[in-house]
Amino acid sequence: MDFEHARSTAAAPLGATSRRSFVGGVGAATGLGSVFERVASHRGDSGGDGPRNGGPNPSGATYHVYRSNGKYRVASGGKGGVEFTVVADGNAEQAFQYAFDQVPADGGTVVADADEFRFGGPAVLGDGTLLTGSGGTRFVASATGSRVGFTERELDVGHDLIRVRGDDAAVTGIEFDADDTRLDNHAVQAEDCDGLLIADNRTVNGFQMALSFAGCENVVVRGNEVIDPNWYGITSRGARDDLDLQRSTDVLVQGDRVADVTFNNIAPYNVSNFGVVGNLCYRGGHSLIACSPSQQGTIVGNVCRDLELEPIAADPGGEAGLEIEYKETHLSDAVAGTDDETSLDVTVANNHVENCGVGFISRTVPVDEADEPEYRQTKRPYSFTVTGNAINGCDTGILIRSGADGVVATNALRANDAQIDIRDSPFAENVQTELNVTRDA
Repeated sequence: MDFEHARSTAAAPLGATSRRSFVGGVGAATGLGSVFERVASHRGDSGGDGPRNGGPNPSGATYHVYRSNGKYRVASGGKGGVEFTVVADGNAEQAFQYAFDQVPADGGTVVADADEFRFGGPAVLGDGTLLTGSGGTRFVASATGSRVGFTERELDVGHDLIRVRGDDAAVTGIEFDADDTRLDNHAVQAEDCDGLLIADNRTVNGFQMALSFAGCENVVVRGNEVIDPNWYGITSRGARDDLDLQRSTDVLVQGDRVADVTFNNIAPYNVSNFGVVGNLCYRGGHSLIACSPSQQGTIVGNVCRDLELEPIAADPGGEAGLEIEYKETHLSDAVAGTDDETSLDVTVANNHVENCGVGFISRTVPVDEADEPEYRQTKRPYSFTVTGNAINGCDTGILIRSGADGVVATNALRANDAQIDIRDSPFAENVQTELNVTRDA
């Protein structure tokens, strides 16, 4: 990063593309193809002993996890050949771990019955494994203690329910219940995966971060409902230091509904080659969709409304429906000082934003306020496009608090206290505004 003057040129190329095309991930989300060739019919009813609704048809080896006569059981194929049995006592992870460990190298499916499974710890899913529910499958977490968190409230600490630690893996069709645990846990947490599908799940009643992926490639997070997580709904962050702030690439977050969040509803931090498309986000405490930072991607066709929770430690300029930024506390040592430390080459288009503090914001947030004048010139977002958005009923419609080489054009702004606020040079430079339409009502 050039610290002598504002960035005003195109970004250097990012890292090499992964061994699988991101087109495959887009195909998985649209039904036109799949990173996971085994998932041929994501919504089909497989009949027999397979999942009744909500997941892919079993293929390859299949293991069925169910509860019968007070015991968790694992059967291969249908429910006939029982291979594992344990007394059901808040320990469902033992049955699922057995099933995951049996999946052969060429892949297989683990089918969870339409029942409630209470976990006492995480189960870890590996390469080539599909975990799918059966239309009514519910995984419930347990408290492991309590502590005072960042928000200065004492909250129950929980555990992850499912950890994904393999390539070409999928988790679909399950309701995850945190049972009001809100620190140190995730419903699904994936790390270092190439080829990941998290689809048609529901998370409720907590989790510090509901659906999390860290250091992953070719990620599709589609069609999930995330209600009342603590910090983040869908995110590339992790609730533990060893997971947090790893870079992910080729990420698609599509068609999810995320509500009632303390911080960001959807938070693709340190992500490149990404799409956040067609999601519904509402009732958040910080910016509803936040790139902090992210590079070379799109935020398209989302609905962001009612940023009405009281912000905790709000950043300069306020919180927004849509946000791109540089934020010093969101950088790992590997990213700090490189082109990837700020948001660049992001297109924000055709979104609907309503009743937020700010509709769209571009900004720079250093740790030390004394660094603001310098950092707003040298570490600001750049090469962004904001177009075709409808922004209504906000304190400020569009705020470029810092940014360079941007285009703000053909947006419709209605009933915002301030419609467009582009700060003076040297903090905002070469930001072109054309054909924006403003209305008082």
